[in-house]
Amino acid sequence: MHNIVTITKHWQPKKFNVNLLRPNTGIERDGHMSSGKAFGVGIRAAKKEAKRVSELYNAEIEDNTK
Repeated sequence: MHNIVTITKHWQPKKFNVNLLRPNTGIERDGHMSSGKAFGVGIRAAKKEAKRVSELYNAEIEDNTK
């Protein structure tokens, strides 16, 4: 498993959230742990933050805005 940065829709129109998903390290758990990085920002700010976080954590970007 690897790190993933997701861009998702926020509940407000034309606003987005950026999250960092990191693999769980516990033996008893599967999946990812989510860490919020930006909330309720415009699409440009969301993409900029996603790029910054992906470079910092060596993660791939997953755009879920469509």
